[in-house]
Formats: sequence, structure tokens, C-alpha cells
Amino acid sequence: MTTTQNLTTLEHALWPTAGEHELPNLPGFIASPFGPLIAHVADLCLIRHYGEPPAPPERGLWTAFVLVTRLGDMATEAAIVQSVDLGTKASPLLFYQSVPTAVLGVVAARWGFGGPVIGISPVADARAEGLDLAELLIEDGSARDVLLVLVDLATSEGQPDIAEALLVRAAEPHEGEKR
Repeated sequence: MTTTQNLTTLEHALWPTAGEHELPNLPGFIASPFGPLIAHVADLCLIRHYGEPPAPPERGLWTAFVLVTRLGDMATEAAIVQSVDLGTKASPLLFYQSVPTAVLGVVAARWGFGGPVIGISPVADARAEGLDLAELLIEDGSARDVLLVLVDLATSEGQPDIAEALLVRAAEPHEGEKR
């Protein structure tokens, strides 16, 4: 467990992990590792903290889910563009998964989350902006916990897709401090 000034990280997970190179299949998501990557790293983080889904209702109902990605799902976009360029009919699943929050809804339902589901695409420091948003959601009472997932697909051959998940909550005030 790590603590920043205002947030405590309850659990953390990264992708790729040592010895794990294949993402599990995620029904309803095709042509891109984006959705499966988000779901997998989120599950890794949450299983470490809660065990199997769902989260306990007293936690899950007050958990928000925030996706942070600089470039979004470029693979699904490329599949749609290719279909249009070839004059073929694109799979309806491509349009469903082209909405980045679609996979967040799948994971939120599996874990019983009742808080806001938000996706952002920051220009600057993605991690810092994601943590700032998580802190805001907690401070304004929208959530008690936030599952923050940062994900970006590889932009060149040989690079791995990367993802990080953090389950955070408000840091406990130190003795004599007010919140």
C-alpha cells in the first residue's frame, strides 16, 4: 500500500507481466487488444484486493472507474477504416467497442461498481491527471474508491501494449490533521 498526499493506493497491477504474454479473450471485443487489456489489468488489480468478483457491496457501490489513455483504441479505429476503404461491411461489434467506456461498463458490471465511469485522454502527464480526477471524485462524494486504469497500445512494431491499474481511496489524515 502506497500513499500520496491525498490518496492511498490499495492495490496495483501492470501489463505486461513476467511470463504472461497472451491476453484472455473478452467476449464482445474483436480486432483489438484494447478492451481485453483494460479488463485484464483491472481484474488483476481487483482480484489481488478483493478475491473473485464482485467486490463487497459496501465498497463496489461506491467505486468509480476511470480510464486514462493518450491515444485510445487505434486498432479498432484501423479495423473500421480498413473496412470502409475496402467497401466491406464492418462488424457491429467494432462500433460497440469503439466507445472506450464500453469495456469499463463490462468490468464495472462484473465487479458491482456503482460509481461514475469516466474516460479521459490527457495531453500532459496521464498518470497525474488520472490521479487528480480520482481525487476529485472522492472529494466531491461521487466515490469512496476509484479504479484507475492507464492504457496505451504499442505505436510501433516490437513495442508491447502497456497498462497499469490502481485501486485508490482517500488517504487517512495524520494525527491532528483535518480533512
